[in-house]
Amino acid sequence: EEPIGSAVPVPAEVPLVITEGNYLLLDTPPWHEVRSLLDEVWFLRPKEDERVRRLLARHQAYGRSPTAANERTFGSDQRNAEAVAATAARADRIIEGW
Repeated sequence: EEPIGSAVPVPAEVPLVITEGNYLLLDTPPWHEVRSLLDEVWFLRPKEDERVRRLLARHQAYGRSPTAANERTFGSDQRNAEAVAATAARADRIIEGW
């Protein structure tokens, strides 16, 4: 449910690192420095109904009631989704509708 920063160290000699993150393309501190560190960025944009369905299911799987899952999904998670969606133009490739 919640990420753990630096949980897996990556030595400098590793030739390829694939990562994921909602905020990697934000242009506000401290995230604004990340894009220049990445060789290529793909932005994955699922269908909105699928994004919401998966999010609701995830929140409930982690113990939230249907009401609490709904409040979080359409509250703070929705605001975050809108902020992240606005960064798509900074990606090298956009994958839509999966």
